[in-house]
Amino acid sequence: MANNTFNPTALANGTSNLLVRASALNQSTDLVQAGVVFNDAVRISQGLFSLAGSGNSNPFLSSYTTDIHAVQNDIAAMLANPGQVTLGGQTFTLNTTDTAVLTNVQAQLGSLITAAAGITNAATLATAEQTIHAVQSEILGEINNDAHLSSALNKVTFLATTGAHDVAFQNVPAGADDAATLAAATAGTSLKAVGAVFNAAEAAAAGGINAGNLQEITNDFTAISTGLTNILNNKTMLAQIEAGETANAAALTTVHLQTVLGQVNLQLNKYDAAASTGNQAALRGTADNLLDIIDIVQNDANLNMAAGGNGTAGHAGGFAEDPGGLTGTVTKFQDNQVQTNFWASFLAEANTINATLQKIATGGAQASQTLITQIQNYQHFGAAFDAAQGAVFQGRFDNELLSGTLEADTAAAVKGLQGILNGDTGAALAADKAMVAAAGQGFAADAMDVSGNNIAVGGATYVGTATTVSAATSVHGLAHGTIPVTANPNIANGTGGTAAAATTTAAAGATTAAAGATAAAGGTTTAAGGSTAAAGGNAASTGTTTTATNNGTAASHHHSHHSGHSHTAATSSSTAASHSTAAAHHHAMVHMWG
Repeated sequence: MANNTFNPTALANGTSNLLVRASALNQSTDLVQAGVVFNDAVRISQGLFSLAGSGNSNPFLSSYTTDIHAVQNDIAAMLANPGQVTLGGQTFTLNTTDTAVLTNVQAQLGSLITAAAGITNAATLATAEQTIHAVQSEILGEINNDAHLSSALNKVTFLATTGAHDVAFQNVPAGADDAATLAAATAGTSLKAVGAVFNAAEAAAAGGINAGNLQEITNDFTAISTGLTNILNNKTMLAQIEAGETANAAALTTVHLQTVLGQVNLQLNKYDAAASTGNQAALRGTADNLLDIIDIVQNDANLNMAAGGNGTAGHAGGFAEDPGGLTGTVTKFQDNQVQTNFWASFLAEANTINATLQKIATGGAQASQTLITQIQNYQHFGAAFDAAQGAVFQGRFDNELLSGTLEADTAAAVKGLQGILNGDTGAALAADKAMVAAAGQGFAADAMDVSGNNIAVGGATYVGTATTVSAATSVHGLAHGTIPVTANPNIANGTGGTAAAATTTAAAGATTAAAGATAAAGGTTTAAGGSTAAAGGNAASTGTTTTATNNGTAASHHHSHHSGHSHTAATSSSTAASHSTAAAHHHAMVHMWG
């Protein structure tokens, strides 16, 4: 990867080390490198949480501060040695206006660092976030309004981790939430209008949701929620959006839209107000949730075009991509033993459910109430486990397990199966089968998503195609439990049925149940709610002790199953960036933020 920072091929295909945190943070006198780091800061500023426990990722607040310091150091070096300034690796001569702009930006970066320190204090939270939002906007405005600078920066494009083509100091999406646009979005007659309001809410949230912008953002998401509901209830609108798709692809697009609605409602009902008070799960969840919504729309070609895009991830239209982040700012989530048990069951059953649903869709198997119950138990297991894990785990996975992906896939599967059982024929039966097939694809995509964004106990990876719990980790047998899950899963042990004997979260320093963690059905007490693994993130596996190294790797057993990137398990230079890859989210896409 060395020396490819501005190699045209590497920039075009997203392999430049310009996008890798460990490289990008090195001091430089190149304006593009400084701007890419600034892009990362803007991206994570929607949820500057400071609580540890996000797998093995640094809290966004510390990453943000590091980013801004790095940009400040780069610009200081440029101003001190203007003859050494480059832009995209080429010599660049600052004119008088450029120098004045960068001098002003240098001071503004100091204001961002000062403001960031106020994020953890409830009394200064709102002021700090308002300052961050305002100053970031000013910096982007000044640089992009400097014709000499912006013209040169726009000539150095690169494939960002979102799949969009970015430039350094990438502007945030343009949106609108004036009365007329809000009314148009609420009516649900145009996904583009809904997306324009989403862009406005997304831009307002840069820096954080606080008392000063909470009402605006609440109004925006209320309009978005109503508009999406109206679209989903309007067969004519859906047909327009899904024009040209096969029946199965159209059903998948509908599921994507339902997923977006679920995540918008999650934002409204759980995150917005809580984030304005500094709640850590809400801060982490907001960043994850909003960026994931964008990925879903941007990477479904029909939704993308209906929202005003050109069919591929980009910055045009509604639900537009934010500036891309650096690979390594967000890393794979390091699971403890209980979480390993859960995810292994989750992905193994997802694949078995999918296989059954595909057979039903093609006439090779029969729908049954038993299968409906199994799928409903599976959804309950995901939601209940998520609720039991505590703050930052919920922030990372609510939109998969609570309100969003799993919820939408389950609803689609159950609706289709019930239609078949009710004796639908003709076009109605065809629609049922398409819906069932789409839901199955969704469950399987979630399994692959989990395998690419989590690290099993001991540093092992997950096997995204597994259909048994024991085979769901690269080192077989690390996880415990059986599938299908029951109506009363053992949440404390992360298993879908009876307790796994002697399961522990024995890593030194692991915490116990988080306050307010829910109990499993039947009265089982949740242990390990919100627990995090000790150095290296490892816990002893049931019955056998797995010795963890300080960086959490399992010697000779690491295999990457993640689409788009290979990763070093649990090290500080791990390159898994949840919810931000070009191999995009949800059913044919890969979550790179969760």
